[in-house]
Amino acid sequence: MKKITLLGLSIGLGFAVHAQNSTTKDPSTIVISPSQTLSKGDTVFRKAISNWSEKTLKSKDYAAIKAHPSAAIFPGKVKDGYQFVNRKINIEHQKISEILVPIVSKLDYSGKWNDNLYSTGLYALPGEYIEIDVPKSIDTKGLKVQIGSHSDKLNWWVAGNEDWRRMPIIVKNQELGTGKVRLASPFGGLIYISYPPRGESWKGEITIKHAIEAPFFQLGKTTLEQWQQQLANNKAPWGEITTPNVVITLPDSVLQKIKDPVYTMKLWDLIIAGEMDLAQIPMPFYRAQRFVIDEHIGGGFMHSGYPMMVHHSPSRRLLSADVIANPDLLMKPSKGGANWGFFHEIGHNMQNMDWVFGGTTEVSNNLFSMYMFDRLLGGREDAHSGISNENTQKAMKKYFVEGPSYEKWKKDPFLGLISFRQLQEAFGWETFKTFFREYHQLPFEGRRVNDQEKIDFFVKTFSAKANKNIAPFFKTWGIPVSDKVNSELEKYQSWMPFNFPPKN
Repeated sequence: MKKITLLGLSIGLGFAVHAQNSTTKDPSTIVISPSQTLSKGDTVFRKAISNWSEKTLKSKDYAAIKAHPSAAIFPGKVKDGYQFVNRKINIEHQKISEILVPIVSKLDYSGKWNDNLYSTGLYALPGEYIEIDVPKSIDTKGLKVQIGSHSDKLNWWVAGNEDWRRMPIIVKNQELGTGKVRLASPFGGLIYISYPPRGESWKGEITIKHAIEAPFFQLGKTTLEQWQQQLANNKAPWGEITTPNVVITLPDSVLQKIKDPVYTMKLWDLIIAGEMDLAQIPMPFYRAQRFVIDEHIGGGFMHSGYPMMVHHSPSRRLLSADVIANPDLLMKPSKGGANWGFFHEIGHNMQNMDWVFGGTTEVSNNLFSMYMFDRLLGGREDAHSGISNENTQKAMKKYFVEGPSYEKWKKDPFLGLISFRQLQEAFGWETFKTFFREYHQLPFEGRRVNDQEKIDFFVKTFSAKANKNIAPFFKTWGIPVSDKVNSELEKYQSWMPFNFPPKN
């Protein structure tokens, strides 16, 4: 699956101290951490670690699984004084509605058909078994248990060429049948029940034993007093704050700072609702959006998907989780910082691939960032340096002095965003909403797949919704529009922004 990352934020901070020489360690005992990284140059040993991790995580011989020493650093050590608990977990799976299927089918960056994750509020200790009992009343076709939240694998994509700051593969998935089963992970982690989104609806009670409790706030269900008790008694290194629309997986160090989870999660509900409002995707959606904080992700500062992954590394001064948990920071313009990034990644999850043409993957999703700044923060001032007045004028002048070129336009996302901003400023957010709604009606079969077809249909559709011919505008930018579409749009009055291309 293609991952989409937050543009333009470097993660290469500082110098790494590399882990022990590979000749003296083996995959089952190596310690990898932010201060003791494993060099990208140690390719042979890195492959051996990945193979060992994959094999061990697939093993069903739970009694043979031992805690890996790296687990004490990441995902983290369970605090002393923990007690094992047994819990009955009520799960209700709702099959995605037929109305949503054609819409979701086009959201290629969203991890659209990844199994739904159902949080349990329980944590598995590294090297310790958990027992799961599934009643006969549940259809187990597609039913799985997952131990661990940090599902990015570091042995490929961008992380495959970076020094590792944690073990590369640390999440265990295992199919479930009816009856009791025991399983264990060398890394431990939060426990989830998973099921395919297109699987038939069901509800049931699954029993999980020999786990420990983890902080689990559910908006509308968990009281402030209960939350405070959870934090005071917590022994798990990770927990979650949730609403029906968003689930955020955070380390204990950040959870302990959340004194008003109701206010925090109501704000996150607003953010999700706002982005879906612009996309014109009906709510409630078929599942909540998910954010998972991680010491080292597959690529970028953040990336889209299910879950969306976010770097949070205190040793590298990447403190994204603090912004997630603090509405005062989340609602403060950051010139392209974490809040722009969160809005940007949710925007990727909203991108209908029928209106994403060449060069716009990292462009059209930023409409959602701007919409959030307009609607939640009162405007775009200091939203991102890339959309400042100075940079906008400088970029346009340089581009048109050198001569318009679609190939150059495609390579500069903030230049491309100027084009989309001009459309938005002229025709408003409501025109974009009607434009997006039109795309929801298109059948999945026979989709437009090449650039020219997508550009032509974009220009035709937007012109119809704006009641203006935007083909000359696209051509002025150097974006090709076919002769056929040019002819079809002659029935509308041509539109061009004032002072464009810029004369001053």
